[in-house]
Amino acid sequence: MNLKPFPILIVFALVCIVPVRGQLVKVEDFAPRRADTIILERNWRTRDRIILSELEFAVGDTITTENLALALKKIWNLQNFVSVAYSWVSLPDGRSALILTTRDALTIRPVFGGWMEYGGVAALKLGIADHNFLGRNILFETRGQISLSDPFFGEVKVTIPRQLLWKNMSIGAGYRATMIYRHESFEQIYIRIVNPFHEDYRNTFAPDLETGRLRNFSIPPSKMIFDTLPDWYHAYDRSFWYFRVSESVGTITHRRHQEEGYNITGMISTAIGLNGESKNYLESSLWAEYHKLISPRLQFSTRWEGHYSSSGYNSLWTRFGPSDIRGTYYGEISGPLMHLASTGLYYTWLNWDYLAIEQSVFVQYASAMTTIGDWSSIKRHYAIGTGFQFTMPIYPAASVLITFNYNPHLLNWFHLEL
Repeated sequence: MNLKPFPILIVFALVCIVPVRGQLVKVEDFAPRRADTIILERNWRTRDRIILSELEFAVGDTITTENLALALKKIWNLQNFVSVAYSWVSLPDGRSALILTTRDALTIRPVFGGWMEYGGVAALKLGIADHNFLGRNILFETRGQISLSDPFFGEVKVTIPRQLLWKNMSIGAGYRATMIYRHESFEQIYIRIVNPFHEDYRNTFAPDLETGRLRNFSIPPSKMIFDTLPDWYHAYDRSFWYFRVSESVGTITHRRHQEEGYNITGMISTAIGLNGESKNYLESSLWAEYHKLISPRLQFSTRWEGHYSSSGYNSLWTRFGPSDIRGTYYGEISGPLMHLASTGLYYTWLNWDYLAIEQSVFVQYASAMTTIGDWSSIKRHYAIGTGFQFTMPIYPAASVLITFNYNPHLLNWFHLEL
């Protein structure tokens, strides 16, 4: 019997019996009152329209503790602010004003990051990103990665948020080109539509859609190394058009580096071959995460994800790497049926506007069945460790994560991520 996942279940059970004392977004109880006017302050970049569209009420409505707390959660979840607060002011004519102080963080940032592990295994990411383009919560991002062990890739993506479209619909599109191990490559172009009837904090059946083209092709070995193509080289050029449907239940509230709530998301996809050597296949995934604030400084988190693919091409299977589970090499854990679980406690030592320090103690476990039905083909890996994350809430791009862990690959005990 495999006992390695048991520490995850034990930590989860211990945390669940601890009384909840923390609350990520808290509003003091007050008697329902009318908001004769709503005033926004300190949002030097985000447009008023974007913030007002997240409110559960409008000018002239009666506001309660519950709908104000929900509105503040939605504003925090834009993830564009370093602080969000509210206050009531009585005007000279007897009316009441609700003041929302939403202090913008600097969301225009160069992408300069990556990760490094003991032994020189590393990846470098470069690019530029803006999660609040034009102050309208538009996501624009272009980045690339170079690495000797992880994939080389370049991508560009843009998302038009719900605040600018009909109801809660948002539209995203992107292009990504990837080279793996210098002998295979991917090209993907896609468009993603979030269902307009999806609602945060209210569970409604509103599946999201994604469609696009995926190409997977081989790269011939360099002629500088081989005079003739080696026997192991197999040329292929596979092309697919895919359709994905996903649905989620629950919402995670984000407040700076802390999180609260749960989310379960399922996805099913079909890929149709566009040429003779591309066989149709199905794939599905399930993600689940849960975050609980035990106190204002201590957070418990657990995550799980599972993946299935009917494709006979191993290049199309999901691949885990060191950013997913510590102490692995990219693609070491991969198969048509696989899963990843992690759990941890996170303690915030400092939470200032210009510096936040969080320490974690975590357990991770992953496995993949490389042949469906053959239990002897399962590959496993685990990691137990601690980490320190240093961030600047006023400038979220400035973040450093350092982790130390014990795992079967003893040399991969250190991980640095920017």
